[in-house]
Amino acid sequence: MIPFLRMFLIHLWVACIAGAVAIAGLAMGYVSVWTFVWAAVIGVVLGMPGGLLNWAYLRPNRSRQIGWTWKIANLVRSAGRPRRADTQDPA
Repeated sequence: MIPFLRMFLIHLWVACIAGAVAIAGLAMGYVSVWTFVWAAVIGVVLGMPGGLLNWAYLRPNRSRQIGWTWKIANLVRSAGRPRRADTQDPA
């Protein structure tokens, strides 16, 4: 089965980041093919982990089943939960 949510989030993140980088480059006057090449590279490099971490935040049980138990994934999952006042911050 195709993981539609994961694929959608990755594509959305990559497109948004690449679009923002392309707009920033064009606004600064870099009007060439290389502006779009760099936008695509930066979009993929930053968008892939961003989309996967967003998916891990939305689907915590499923992401644990496939091995996303890294410290950063747990940090992303816990970022959306309110902290209790009686616990200490581990950081």
